Amino acid sequence: MTIPFDSIPFALTGRRVLITGAAGGIGSATARACAQLGAELVLTDIRDCSALAEELAPVGAGATAPRVTTHVCDVRDRAAIDALAETVGGVDGMVLNAGAIAFDDWDSLEWEDSFHEIIHVNLLAPMQFARAFLPGMRTRGGARIVLVGSVAGWTGGTMSTTGAHYVVSKGGVHAFTRWLARRAAPDVGVNAVAPSATATAMIAGQPSPAVGAQLVPRVASADEIAWPIAFLCSPAASFLSGVVLDINGGAYLR
Repeated sequence: MTIPFDSIPFALTGRRVLITGAAGGIGSATARACAQLGAELVLTDIRDCSALAEELAPVGAGATAPRVTTHVCDVRDRAAIDALAETVGGVDGMVLNAGAIAFDDWDSLEWEDSFHEIIHVNLLAPMQFARAFLPGMRTRGGARIVLVGSVAGWTGGTMSTTGAHYVVSKGGVHAFTRWLARRAAPDVGVNAVAPSATATAMIAGQPSPAVGAQLVPRVASADEIAWPIAFLCSPAASFLSGVVLDINGGAYLR
């Protein structure tokens, strides 16, 4: 695909982008980034996203902004995902960001329950979303799916409290990205990002990540993960397929 010189390949104008886990953290930052690039947004979370939708609404006389719709959806419920796909219809981009983390050790009596929860939210749910939405995306022309993995999926974790269940779930996301890229090609491009520790509520209250040895020795902001995700949703990423993009400040070099 040749991108005309008079186009803006990073623009998302006229494209519908669905974002899971959109109520906060990387999800809400990605919604803001995609809105700035002109996308129509479909925001989903187990929490209500109406405040974010209102924030992204037009302001002032003559102002224009992307249309934003919100849906409450529990990603652990396959029936709810299927119903959402039926309601929403076709999308041009899908950011599978909803995730969970747990810091319990595998010696805990409840660890197996925690394991199933983390695997369900972080790995099975993206599979369910892809299964529900991929058929409709194939007909859109240049559609994109972006999954959210983690540097922990490569390294085993950058925090002393990172659990085995979280690491396994994110390593699974990386593997599923490559499988889905083959399954969806050439109609739909599939890629992922693998962030290092990011300043969101998910890691609040935990020991500080070991960032001193990173080339960029600090924790990432949610915006620093969101903009690469937005890029992967755009026509500028048309020749990327099956890529897990490392966004880790040099914490892990491959």
